Amino acid sequence: MNLLQLEYVIEVAKTKSLISAADNLHISPSAISKAITNLETELQTKLFNRSRLGAELTEEGKFIVSKAHEIMLKVEDISVFVHQNNHPEKVNISVSANTNAMFVIPSTLASYKKNYPYSQIEIFEKKPYAILSDIKTDKADFGITVFTDEMVASNPELEFETIYEGATVICVSKNSQLAYLEYVQVEDLVNQSVILSEDHLTEDFVNELIQYVPEMNILLTTNNVNVISETVSEGLGVVFAMNIFLNRVTNIQNGNIIAIPFIHPRSLRFSFGIVRTKRKRLSEHSKQFIKAFKQNFQ
Repeated sequence: MNLLQLEYVIEVAKTKSLISAADNLHISPSAISKAITNLETELQTKLFNRSRLGAELTEEGKFIVSKAHEIMLKVEDISVFVHQNNHPEKVNISVSANTNAMFVIPSTLASYKKNYPYSQIEIFEKKPYAILSDIKTDKADFGITVFTDEMVASNPELEFETIYEGATVICVSKNSQLAYLEYVQVEDLVNQSVILSEDHLTEDFVNELIQYVPEMNILLTTNNVNVISETVSEGLGVVFAMNIFLNRVTNIQNGNIIAIPFIHPRSLRFSFGIVRTKRKRLSEHSKQFIKAFKQNFQ
């Protein structure tokens, strides 16, 4: 048994295909097939059920792959430890994350660092489109952000993994006339003042709504969560948001702000999750950071 065999097994388990795994690892399918066959012979255990539809792990294979992940992490830990001793300035994981993700980042860091204290992590808070740019230019290993179907379609070189598929809500003061509605439609926005976040995704969303309701106006543009929260609470304007992490906003917790489902005129869908490039594989530590994020997201 060697590390290369374990790497091959992990990749085949992830892609469920020898051909896809070979393509990702830049080797021939026959080389992967031979390595796995040799490992199965050595262990006297069948790891995969192979068919023309692909490769599915056996029950024994599932256990061995889970242990293979642990081994690869330990190997990477050794490399990180040695490299950081020789190059302490080296950053091991670089993440670009939007404002929503920041609600979960502290608890994610705490749980991840508990298991992997030698990893160095650099996290940048950025807007959705800037996050995609960082990933394309290798400034970030992966991103955590909100994205739309249009963003997925227009960036085929990126891989989008949805953690949460959310709905759009409109946040209003408890004293607003909108607060008594079961849901808000575009025609309810007449003469409303909107607070706008400084990113193209939100700007595009609101500018499209203004085409339906010219009487709606933009009150202010800011990314300061406290300013947005207090302005809405005072009844000076409304803000559109994705229905995640709202329970962590104090003015929503205490009832000063009410979040109401918003019915978009063309059923625009927002997703929240992980974005990475298809050009290179994530490191095992990046995968573990993402795993920790998902666990703390629940």
